[in-house]
Amino acid sequence: MKIECLPLAIFSAIIVGIAQTLLLLYCWAYIAAYTPLPRWLMSLGLHGMPLRSSLFFLDFLVSVVLCLPAAFALRQLRPRRLPIYLIAAVIPGVIWQYRFFFQEPSAFREFVQFIPGIVSALLVLPVAVVVLSRAFKPATHA
Repeated sequence: MKIECLPLAIFSAIIVGIAQTLLLLYCWAYIAAYTPLPRWLMSLGLHGMPLRSSLFFLDFLVSVVLCLPAAFALRQLRPRRLPIYLIAAVIPGVIWQYRFFFQEPSAFREFVQFIPGIVSALLVLPVAVVVLSRAFKPATHA
């Protein structure tokens, strides 16, 4: 499905990004409600920064897996324009997820607490595209 019209391809990437954001929000609502992982990690003695780091890493991996269908859709547009499509797909989700942060100036004082979420929101889809690209890279024979 290679779209030759660049504006239509960018619009398609935006739609894919919005759908991917909604999927992540929907899935993470259930994952957060039903996962025993934080309690299990705390029972193993993890607290503070090691616990938060472990949860961030695991959450990031789960988000990458959940982004694989969107990554596949973006790769189908036109590979040489993939960076443009990734930007078009990621930015609407980041704006939506952090819209209240941008509306409330006092939130900038506590910016550090938002960094892990912002990093995750900006990188999960590009990482999923890289994973998919490497998984389905044509084999080269020397």
